[in-house]
Amino acid sequence: MNFFRHIPLSNSQLNGVNHELFQEIKCRQQDFMKAFNAGDAAGAASVYDPNGYFMPNGRSPVKGRNGIEAYFKEDMADGVQTAQIITEEVNGGGDWAFERGSYHLDGTKGRESGAYLQIWKKVDGEWVIHNDCFNVIKKAC
Repeated sequence: MNFFRHIPLSNSQLNGVNHELFQEIKCRQQDFMKAFNAGDAAGAASVYDPNGYFMPNGRSPVKGRNGIEAYFKEDMADGVQTAQIITEEVNGGGDWAFERGSYHLDGTKGRESGAYLQIWKKVDGEWVIHNDCFNVIKKAC
């Protein structure tokens, strides 16, 4: 059964909403990259929901902003120096959105590249990452 048959997949109103949402989410990703690339694990984790869930490739999930911050600190201590997030698709409505994209992490071991899917939630007027998962396509050597 198709519950979404009444939703038009393409019209000018929907395209305008999605473009605005795309820009909002992309701006929040820039906040993340600015903090992460400055070595600020707490700042990078602040883009996540305090009750968020982070599911890294090949590792156990991490729950909560404090756990996510600890994960980023571990990444940085392991030599990851910069993150480049490439937003490819954003869609949603109300207080929820999803984002799909690709990423590159550069550091002392070289470049890691992969793909990700994030669920965003608007909390007190600000978009935060509620769920995050990624897969590694090319490992750093």
